Amino acid sequence: MLAPEQFAARLPRHVMSACVLVTDPADRILMLHQAHGYPGHPPWWQLPGGLADPDERPHQTAVREAFEESGIALPRVPRLRAVDYRSPADGWPPVIDFCFDAGHVPPDTPVVLSSEHDRAEWRPFAAWQSHLQPEQRDWFASVWRARTAGTVLHLNDGREP
Repeated sequence: MLAPEQFAARLPRHVMSACVLVTDPADRILMLHQAHGYPGHPPWWQLPGGLADPDERPHQTAVREAFEESGIALPRVPRLRAVDYRSPADGWPPVIDFCFDAGHVPPDTPVVLSSEHDRAEWRPFAAWQSHLQPEQRDWFASVWRARTAGTVLHLNDGREP
């Protein structure tokens, strides 16, 4: 029988990330444009979010990242809308990505960008489609569908199983 620390050392590792869907009263969605792309893809539009800090809970990551990337302090704990298990790819371990829904922020909420992003825009869901990368479209549609239905979805690699 393995000692607990030996057992734990053999468990698979994963990365946790979280993002947050922020909308205004007209249901326009806030998206941020990356100032620099990640290895393997160009800069793209995305919801505020990022990787978890050590010992951080998913909703804490979403709230922290929203503030760091947009300057928006969320008034409450956001609601979970989707959990996406992303398979290992491009040298990354599996990623478990949580997407939360912050609901509406007051109209004309100012956005203060971090150095990670060079633009912020508010648009309705349909208007974002032409600005997304192909690999983002199914994920984004699922998150919006979960939001409008008031449900939580489980996704695999950005798609509903």
